Amino acid sequence: MKLSSTKQKKKQEESVGQIHVFSYKMLNDHVKFLHPKLGNLEKAIKQSMMPIPFEVYVASMVFFSMIAGACGAIMGIVALQFVNIQPASIGFVLPLLTGLMVFGMTFGILQLIPSIRVKNRAAKLVEEIPHFIGYMSTLATSGLTLEGIFKAIAKEETDEDIVKDARFIVRNIDILGMDLITAIKDLIHRTPVGPYSELLDGAIITVQSGGDLKEYFNATAKVQLEEKKMLMQKTTESLGSVAEIYTILLIVFPLLAVIMLSIMGIMSPSLAGFGLLTLMNILTFAVIPLSGVLMLVMMDTMVPKR
Repeated sequence: MKLSSTKQKKKQEESVGQIHVFSYKMLNDHVKFLHPKLGNLEKAIKQSMMPIPFEVYVASMVFFSMIAGACGAIMGIVALQFVNIQPASIGFVLPLLTGLMVFGMTFGILQLIPSIRVKNRAAKLVEEIPHFIGYMSTLATSGLTLEGIFKAIAKEETDEDIVKDARFIVRNIDILGMDLITAIKDLIHRTPVGPYSELLDGAIITVQSGGDLKEYFNATAKVQLEEKKMLMQKTTESLGSVAEIYTILLIVFPLLAVIMLSIMGIMSPSLAGFGLLTLMNILTFAVIPLSGVLMLVMMDTMVPKR
């Protein structure tokens, strides 16, 4: 039951929503002039493996931006009821300005989303390669062909990107009737430039030249593991620097600040209009906790997730 619900959830995530279809039918003929100007967006949508065609996404961008712009104009009208803006001509234009501003912000954010997803996908692939390359080498050693290797990976019950890519290749072969090389090249066109795309390119060259897949994957695994070791060393050094910043920011600085404020309290009861006791409370209950949260966020972004 749980497995079926998971598959149904994945199917819903991979399908285009009804609102996207509605926006495409309503606006596609009117926004075609944007297609040549958004070539980078089309490439980003493909490389992020977003389950939505480029034309549908552009129509949805305009549709959602129009809705956001209308909401912004309404907010401007409501604001005029509470704020008296002079001269009146500026007040009359305010709803139009707020609507255009919200429209532009929404359009820009929606345009950036595929690029952000490409970067996230590239980072995930870099993290997953060292773990899957050994598995590929083992499968090649057992005598499986490259197609068999991808089919074996596609059967894994995980949500990792390499598994999804293997399913994409198997789909191209079994459903769309592509040959193995064409299916892999199609995936390369949808993959960010980096170690993973180089791995797929090398696999194609090895198969076409009649090379040994086992030796290719073993050599690639050694390179990836060395790069992983170097990355972990850099991460460890960076965490050492963060530990020093933590000591200075959250231990030494609060002690020095309390000592300085205590000494200044002898000469003056306030500083820049604030009472010294108030400043100590701000330091204790606001500055130090926020600094601690920032340090945790910084360390979380620096440490690899696997």
